[in-house]
Amino acid sequence: MHGSQLWVAYQGVPSTYSEAATRKAYPNCEAISCDQFEMAFQAIELWIANRVVLLIENSLGGSIHKNYNLLLRHRLHIVGEVQLPVHHCLLALPRVRKEYLTRFISHPQALAQCELTLMKLGLNIAREAVYDTAGADKFIAANNLRDSQHTHHGSLPDEHLADEI
Repeated sequence: MHGSQLWVAYQGVPSTYSEAATRKAYPNCEAISCDQFEMAFQAIELWIANRVVLLIENSLGGSIHKNYNLLLRHRLHIVGEVQLPVHHCLLALPRVRKEYLTRFISHPQALAQCELTLMKLGLNIAREAVYDTAGADKFIAANNLRDSQHTHHGSLPDEHLADEI
């Protein structure tokens, strides 16, 4: 860490809700993307970061028990709260029709947040959890999964990746 610059770790890739929460909490920070929550805690222990922004509670999906356990194990303290509205888009590969979808791939919290929408759309399909929504984007595109949909937050991903259904 250099001088008085604030370095803040978060779980996820750039452009995720975690990064948005990090920037809302610490607007002038240097945000550090970590693949897993454990790595965000390691960034603190290794003095790579001096703060971490974590998902702890979700009004639709409930508590994130794993992160409570990590807080206890690493003896960090909660020093603030960020509330961030969530807006998901249900996406599939181009030209995939809704009636051909057989599974919904996303982060467990996004799965919970989209449950009512899936029911309203009449999508009685399998739910499959992955580590983050951006990972679902990449997984579906890389494997050309034409039977799957996923969520994406905020702005839509590149046009070649998915069309909104």
